[in-house]
Amino acid sequence: MAQITLNGNKKHISDNTTLEALLSDIELPKFYVVEKNMKIIYRENFANEILKDGDSVEIATFCGGG
Repeated sequence: MAQITLNGNKKHISDNTTLEALLSDIELPKFYVVEKNMKIIYRENFANEILKDGDSVEIATFCGGG
């Protein structure tokens, strides 16, 4: 087991969990960006990005306004 921080909250995940697998369990809006350890990860890399103990993942969403 590994422990990561997801949007400021501690979360336990299985070893070798990819970012893609983590996100598949989360209801996401149409537009969002994912940051791992303060670095933006592009969608085409989600399946190859393996999460490790101590990683920090932030999911930011966009909203329009006037």
